[in-house]
Amino acid sequence: MKLFKLPDLGEGLPDAVIREWHVAEGDTIAAHAPLVTVETAKALVEVPAPWGGRIEKLFAAEDETLDVGQPLVGFAEEADRRERDRHHERAEPSKETADAGTVVGRIQAGGGSIGAELAPQPLTARRATPSVRALARLLRVDLDQLTPAAERFTAEEVRAAAAPTRAESGSTLRPAAQQKDDTRSPARRAMALAMSRARDQVAPMTLLDEVDVHSWWGKESATLRLIRAIEAACRAEPNLNALYEDDRLTPASGVNLGLAVDSPRGLFVPVLRDIGARTDEELLQQIDTYKRQARESGINREDLQGATILLSNFGALAGRFATPVVMPPTVAIIGAGRTVESVVPIDGKPAVRPLLPLSVSADHRAVTGGELARFLAALGTALSK
Repeated sequence: MKLFKLPDLGEGLPDAVIREWHVAEGDTIAAHAPLVTVETAKALVEVPAPWGGRIEKLFAAEDETLDVGQPLVGFAEEADRRERDRHHERAEPSKETADAGTVVGRIQAGGGSIGAELAPQPLTARRATPSVRALARLLRVDLDQLTPAAERFTAEEVRAAAAPTRAESGSTLRPAAQQKDDTRSPARRAMALAMSRARDQVAPMTLLDEVDVHSWWGKESATLRLIRAIEAACRAEPNLNALYEDDRLTPASGVNLGLAVDSPRGLFVPVLRDIGARTDEELLQQIDTYKRQARESGINREDLQGATILLSNFGALAGRFATPVVMPPTVAIIGAGRTVESVVPIDGKPAVRPLLPLSVSADHRAVTGGELARFLAALGTALSK
């Protein structure tokens, strides 16, 4: 039996959770076809078959955790079977084969058939992505009983199919993470490892301030205003929109904003890419998609990579000020607290204004205190307009 072991999927985690097998023991699969979907570092990853052949053994069940380097799949050794066949034919030659050797000038083909290599059977096309299949399992929707409107099911189709079931039962399904202990989930292990790395590598410094936002508060999206203000502050102080690796600071050409998203499954930090090139509507739609994925199925691995600066809008829950944790190799993170109405002097007279608390942390190995202060000042200026 030829073993395929769980590979290192590049997330820095020692294990992964098996979420869905795409084959069963005895199936034949083509090289590079989908083999299994696993969850690691908050992402659903589809692992392809390293080579083609017949599946002899699956070494883990769905929802089971497997360490990197442990056997994942056993493939049947077709070469061994062919060698046994050839040995058997040599040991017991047929009468026709034995006699044919005495005929002078006769060319005799081999008396036995060398085992022909079996071509992999064609696989049925997957009718849903890993995240949509995970959502279907969560909402108890049997995709085999449905037909997608297009080539593949969408998340909206799955939710629509689940709605009648929930209405009939009169109950609301809880997220899977609330139905069972998730203290060892990939999301929480990833968070723990990331925080440990930040503690060991970063020299943090934090500055705090409040911004009068009366000109737009209650009229516009606070999250969108924060995103656009961060974009402006990064133009003013580009060294905070950068990566610090191998003792070298590399400012980024565009702003890829990592947005901290809280969920019962753990902390997710999906990336809004090149925010300067995207419309307000595109950004708000992408944020809604990430929030829904965090609650229901997990966020794709590629959407969790490539951030150049981070934002944590913790004030939506509670708290005014914080000391946000810088996540290497990024060098800065902005924390937005809960806005409160406070009395402030306006033209020498007291006035009640909404004040937005800001907490900005940076890696002092990479940037100076002056750069951090100028970044915070630019952020406040953009938010106060």
